[in-house]
Amino acid sequence: MSKLAIEGGTPVRSKNPIVETDVFEQEEFDALVQVASQKKLRRAEAAVEYEQTIADWFNVKHAIAVSSGTTALHIALAAFGIGPGDEVIVTPYTFVASDTAVLEQNAIPIFADVDPVHLTLDPNEVARLITPRTKAIIPVTISGSLVDMDPIMELAKQHNLWVLEDACQSLGATYKGKMVGTIGHVGVFSTITGKITNTGEGGFVITNDSDLYDKMWGYTDFARKKSLGPASKYHFGLPCTNYRITNMQAAIGTQQMKRAWDMIRKRTENADYLSSKLEGTPGIVLPPKSPWGERVYFYYLIRLLPQVLGTDMLNFAVALAAEGVYNLRYLSTTRWMVPQHLEPLFVNKAGYGGTKCPFECPLYEGHVEYYRGLCPVAEQACDEVFWLASVHPLLEKQDLDDIADAVKKVVFELIDRKHKGLAVEYATDEHRALL
Repeated sequence: MSKLAIEGGTPVRSKNPIVETDVFEQEEFDALVQVASQKKLRRAEAAVEYEQTIADWFNVKHAIAVSSGTTALHIALAAFGIGPGDEVIVTPYTFVASDTAVLEQNAIPIFADVDPVHLTLDPNEVARLITPRTKAIIPVTISGSLVDMDPIMELAKQHNLWVLEDACQSLGATYKGKMVGTIGHVGVFSTITGKITNTGEGGFVITNDSDLYDKMWGYTDFARKKSLGPASKYHFGLPCTNYRITNMQAAIGTQQMKRAWDMIRKRTENADYLSSKLEGTPGIVLPPKSPWGERVYFYYLIRLLPQVLGTDMLNFAVALAAEGVYNLRYLSTTRWMVPQHLEPLFVNKAGYGGTKCPFECPLYEGHVEYYRGLCPVAEQACDEVFWLASVHPLLEKQDLDDIADAVKKVVFELIDRKHKGLAVEYATDEHRALL
C-alpha cells in the first residue's frame, strides 16, 4: 500500500488541481460578439429568443430568464402571493437561497427532514408539518437527485398548496417520464458558473400557468404589466424589483441550451465512470440511482461511513487534498454542506433592520425555533456526505482516474490505521475553524 501524501508519500495527482470549468465554445463566443456588435447589451431580442428556446426545450408555455436562480425563486413565491404570516415547507439539505427566498416575502421557512438515501424532501415529514398557515412547498433536487414528487403533489392538492420545484442543479432530470421543473406549479433553474448550463450568472423559471407567468414577468421588471409593454411607466400595485437578465447572458444561454443534452450526457458518463472505478470500495456509499426516473449529476457525492473509516469527513478531506484531487477552499464554500436550519440566520432569527421579523411578527400566529436535532437525517448527511468532484463535460479520463485512485488510496489507508488502532489527526484547528 502506497504511503499517503499527507504522511510524506507521493501524491496521486501532480498536475494542476481539478476545478469546475464551464463549456464555452466558438458558438457562445460568436453569439456574444454579435450582441456586442449590435450594441444591445441589456435585455432585448436575444433574451426573448433565449426564453423561447428554454420553453421549447421543456415543452412548456412560458419561460422567463432572470439574473440568478435566487431571484427566480423569489419571483415565483411573489407570484404565489406568499406573504407575512405564511409558512413554506423547505429542505435543510440545500443551498441557502432555497430557504432565504421565503424570507424575501416575509414568510416563515419550516424545515422538513430529508430521505436518507436521496437527500431530498421526505413526503412523510412534509405531511407532518402542514398547518393552516402552510402555503407552499419547495422540493429541491439536490445535485440532480430526484424528489418523490407524486406524494408531494397529492399533499399540495389536498391542502391547496403551491409547489415550487427548485431544480437549479438538475436540468434534464426526469421523474416518471416528466421533466423535473414541469411537475410543480413553477420550476426554477440556475445558470451560474459550474451549473449544467451556464451564463456566468443567471437563472430562469418555467411554467404552464399564464397567470403566474404574467405576475412573475412583472416582478422581474419593476412590476410592469406585460400587456402594457416593457417600456410602460404604468405599474400594477406591486413592489418594484429588477431581476432582468442581460442580452449578453441570454445570447450565451441560447447556445448552452442547444448543447444541453450533450453536456448532460457527458456528465452522466463521467459520473458512471467514477462509480465503476469506485464500486466495491469499503467505507463509502456511491450516489444512488433513482427508482422514480433518470437523475442527472451536477456534483458527484459519496457518503462516508465513519464507523468503517475510523475518522470523520474532515480528516478524509484533508488527506484527499494532499493527493491533489480536492481543493480545501471548499471547506468554507457551498461544497461543504451545512444543515440550513443551523445557519446563524435561522438560529438567531435574524430579520431585516435589526429585527426578528418575520420570525416573531404580529402577523405570524405560529411559533418557530431552529435547533440541532430538528432534522436529524439532514444533520447526519452533512457530517457524512462528501461533495467529491464536479463531473463537468470537460473532464478527461485521466482526471476521473486520479479522483477515483486518490479516494481508494485514502480509504484503504484509513481502514488500515483503524485496524491498527492508530489515531487520525490530519485536520488542524485552522481547518476546523473553517467549518
